[in-house]
This record gives sequence, C-alpha cells and structure tokens, in this order.
Amino acid sequence: MARQQVDDQALGAGIATRDLPDASSSAAGSIALTGRWWLWPLAIYLVTRALNAVMIVVAGRSSITLEEFVGSGHKHFGTFAGTAPPGYLTSVTRWDGQWYWEIAAHGYPSVLPTDANGNVEQNPWAFFPLYPYLVRGVMFVTRLDFPVSATLVSLTCGAAAMLVLYRVVQPRYGHLGGTLAVLGMTTFVCAPVFQMAYAEGLALLLLLISLWSVLARRYVLAAIVLLLLAFTRGVTAPLAPALLLYGALMWRRGRIRRKDAVALVLLATWAGLLAFAWFVTAGVVTGRWNTYVLTQKAWNPELTVIPVVRFIARNSDVAGGQIGASVIAIAWAALLIWFLTKGQKEPLLALWTGMYVAYLLAVTDWNWSNVRYYLLALPVLWPLVAPFRGERSARPRVLVACVVAAVSLAMQWWYIRYCVTISPELVQVP
Repeated sequence: MARQQVDDQALGAGIATRDLPDASSSAAGSIALTGRWWLWPLAIYLVTRALNAVMIVVAGRSSITLEEFVGSGHKHFGTFAGTAPPGYLTSVTRWDGQWYWEIAAHGYPSVLPTDANGNVEQNPWAFFPLYPYLVRGVMFVTRLDFPVSATLVSLTCGAAAMLVLYRVVQPRYGHLGGTLAVLGMTTFVCAPVFQMAYAEGLALLLLLISLWSVLARRYVLAAIVLLLLAFTRGVTAPLAPALLLYGALMWRRGRIRRKDAVALVLLATWAGLLAFAWFVTAGVVTGRWNTYVLTQKAWNPELTVIPVVRFIARNSDVAGGQIGASVIAIAWAALLIWFLTKGQKEPLLALWTGMYVAYLLAVTDWNWSNVRYYLLALPVLWPLVAPFRGERSARPRVLVACVVAAVSLAMQWWYIRYCVTISPELVQVP
C-alpha cells in the first residue's frame, strides 16, 4: 500500500536520474547532446564502412562466379531478377542478398516449391519481408536497381542504428561511453553486413528504438516498432521475458508506477504474440500452417533436433564423451552471456542481451555462419564503455579501445575474405 502512495513527482525524479552514474558523466552527456552529438558516432560509422568497402573490393578480386561456385559442388541460390555489375556490388549482394533481391522483384510464392519427392525446397518464405520491400520502395522511387538501392538502405539503417545506440548508451555512460559503444559495434567482426544486402542494420535500428522507447516510457511507440521488427527478424520472442523481468526488477526497486508495470506486462505479451506473426502470415498465404518450418527444414533437415543436442552429439568424441561435450556446451553458453553483459549497467540492455543470447543458443546452430546474429546482442565491450575503477584520465581506456578496434578490423578482413567473398578458399557462409 505504501508503494502506491509514493509521491509521483519524487518517483519521476528518481526515474529521470537513475541512468546517471556520476556528475562528470552527466555533464559530459549534457554537453554532447546540446552540441553536434551525432558527429562522432556518424564519423566512426562512415570511416569503418569505408575501410570495409576497400576490403570488399580487394577481396573481390579473388571471387569466382556463381556458376563456377555451384559447379564445384557448393550450393548458392541465384536470382533471375538481375545481375549486379562485377566488383563491389556483386560481393554485397551475394548469399542472402540474392534471396532479398528475388523477394524485392517477385515477392513470395503462394505455392511452396517441391522436389520430385514432394519435399519443400528452399524458397523466399525463410526471409522476413520488411527489408526487401523497403528496398523495393526505394527502387520504385529512385529508379535505381537492387544492388544500389539495397546498399543505400543498409548503409542508412546502419547509420541511424549507430545514432540511436549512442542515445541509448549516453545517459548512463556519457559522451565518451556512447562513442566507444559505436566504435565497438562498427568494428565487430560481422559489422560489414551493415553495407551488404542483409537485414541486420534495419533489425538493429528497430530493436534499439524499441529499447529506447521502453527506457523513455513510450510504450505505444515501442509496440509499433516491435510490430515492424517482427517482420524484419524473428527476435521478438526473447524480448518478452526480458521485458517481464525488467518490469519486475524496476517495480521491486520502486522505480516505476503501477501503470508502467501494467504497460510492460502488456508490451511483453505483445512481443510474445508477435513471435508468431510471420509464421502465421506464411501459413495464411500458402494455405499450409507449417510453411515456415518446412521452409527452414529445406536449409537444415536437422531442425527437429535442439541445436545444443546436435552440438553435444557432434562433439561427443571429446574426453568424457557426451558428458564432456555437455560441460563444454554449458561453459560456452555461460561464458558468452557473461562476456556480452560484463560491465553493462542498464538492466534492460543486460536482460535483453542475456535473453537474446540464450535464445540464439537454443534455436540456432552453433557455427560460424550464425555469428552475425550476435550483432543484435549489442557486442560493444561494455567494460570499455564505462570508466575504469579509479579512472583519472580516459586516455588509457581510449587507447585500449583503439587497440581492440584495430584487432577487430583485422578480423573483419578475414570475415570478408573467407566468408563474404565467394572464392575457392571459402571457409563458411556469412
């Protein structure tokens, strides 16, 4: 009863100031937001995209045609909607980009394609529609072809995502913290997808806007953005428990009022329901309720087996057999969640990252091809975003961040050369 009688004005003041760790970071944040706060995040993003573009062009010199690649025994879908000019645009529209191109040009089939045995073949229903249709809209307005339009959409969404990331991080960590978060995100090993025909940039933008909306108590906006996110990537499911736990934590700490708690429960329920939005849409259009599952099985026939079980079975030859493999799996999952949340002081972001990583480990294969999914886990090295204990000068922290960024850029070259680029030396699809 006493909780309900908390003075609204005092509670509001507590909510408004809870994200500010100390006076210095608050001052830094105020200065950043009254000036050209967007300059550093945008500059870092553009410089790293330019470096990745150079890497893509150089790596592309060793690429081979799709015909040569498929002829050597590999699988790769090629759309008949068009052909990108040789060089940069060819590299950034390979792999999933070919499927998005097909969707932008022809949409989704109303009848699932099957082979001679009646098994569903790979088809566009595996890919969510918002990104390719957004590119299609740009193509219609500008009359540009898919490779250029997709590149523009991806780059723009990535840039906007970095600005929103800065605004999410800055209130708690200050201007430098927000800037270093952008540096960490743009140098993550799979960040080159921000300029490829992939939906990661759009998905990250919508995710960050939804998280910012919750922090700002703009729940209606969050609900609208989650609807868009549900048709961009299948990531609303882990948001449901994250929002529920966040609401429970804030309520226990006396940080939110009853109406906020109710709003968070409703928003979590909405996020959970949206997890089935694309599944239902595919079923309604094709007349087969399990269209999405059948389509996913065309890529991975082992879909009926839980990924962690597959991991344990594949690595049961280690010392200790399946028990040893199970220990490795548990240790890896715990290490991954700890590493990606270490130093994170905003409960909502930490809960999101933890739930999302657990979700990925539960529903996706444990292989290199899925590393790009972790872009949405906000892998920004939070210990470098926050000031070091007893820090008197930020220079050592900035120096460490720059060294880490340099190493990450080298890893990006490996990713571009041996994963993105179709060549005889291909290691793993991106």
